[in-house]
Amino acid sequence: MTTLRRPKVLVAVAWIAVLLGAVGLSAAARGAQPPPDAAPGSVGFQSAVLGGIDPAVAPGHRLVLAEVVLEPDAYATSHTHPTAIVVCVQAGALGFSLQHGTATVSRAQGAGTPAAAEPLAAGTETVLQPRDCVAFDHFAAHTAHTGWNAAEGPTVLWEARLFKTDEPYTTFVDAEGMPVS
Repeated sequence: MTTLRRPKVLVAVAWIAVLLGAVGLSAAARGAQPPPDAAPGSVGFQSAVLGGIDPAVAPGHRLVLAEVVLEPDAYATSHTHPTAIVVCVQAGALGFSLQHGTATVSRAQGAGTPAAAEPLAAGTETVLQPRDCVAFDHFAAHTAHTGWNAAEGPTVLWEARLFKTDEPYTTFVDAEGMPVS
């Protein structure tokens, strides 16, 4: 009886390893950057402004709080915004890659104050979890980036945006950061 159990246990362990490998490959396939051959643009993003104000100290600019929902497999190819922005993950996970410019990342630390902001270097990919934030000031440094849903389900972001009202909010760019139509 012991000799019959051992092969069954080995078969069960082998099946578990195969299933875990398949789950791992499936998870690795999710949350990838936009495909290299993707046309400029975004797929699977929905955005709603929750509130805003035209600050007297920044004529020609608007400050808004927006909620952005990324569906599974959503992505945006390389783009810029005429804005200073703080993006915080509320649910899910945000993949973010900086092509040009500067950005900082703040990681959540439980229910308390987030860790100090750390610079994100151009060419670096990061994945932000709930309560993690990324911030950049396009006015200080021309900032181009990509973003994607790095979670299995929807990802929800809150964005505080100070943007120029006379420019399009998003401009898709090529590898050199030049606008593309």
